[in-house]
Amino acid sequence: MTGTEEKLRRPLLWAGLAVVFLIVVNAPDAGLLPIHDRLVEKAISLVGALLFVIAGVLAIRRTAGYVDARLSRRGMGSAGSILAVVISAAGYCVIVLTALSTLAIPLQQLVVGGALTGVVVGIAAQQTLGNVFAGLMILMVRPFRVGDTIEVRSGALNGPFTGRVRALGLTYVTLAAENGTLLLPNAWVLAAGVTVGLHHPE
Repeated sequence: MTGTEEKLRRPLLWAGLAVVFLIVVNAPDAGLLPIHDRLVEKAISLVGALLFVIAGVLAIRRTAGYVDARLSRRGMGSAGSILAVVISAAGYCVIVLTALSTLAIPLQQLVVGGALTGVVVGIAAQQTLGNVFAGLMILMVRPFRVGDTIEVRSGALNGPFTGRVRALGLTYVTLAAENGTLLLPNAWVLAAGVTVGLHHPE
């Protein structure tokens, strides 16, 4: 078995386990397990839902990492990062909603509470979320790539800054500058004037 097949086998294995645990959770209601003790039935549902969440999270993380690694090896690291984020976000939402549904938890109250919590968290993490969305824009538009030498002119950052792009993350652009490694917040880079294609002295 090749390394690629082995890496693909792991997320499939965890996904299969998640499906098995989901079947176990729903087995009493479907009549697959003739259990007449309500307490035992509740215990099976709780343990099965917990194991389903664990297996599902591991399957999603492995899948996102596999997709990111495959695209990075093909020179599409930016697309791999975006796709990994999308897979993770969508997968976690499906897992949470499925687990709550199997436990018969009313989703209406959670939606209202989640909306209020989202507003509070959004206000508190406004700068961080701004960097994440700016990072997604940089990864999609790709005004510069890893390996390019750029100059960032931004008054808010007290620039200009010149260096070779080492990494494009969801929160920072990492530059290899003359005096060390420089981390620039994505939101400021997106709003700054950037000169691309400079000659970087070796």
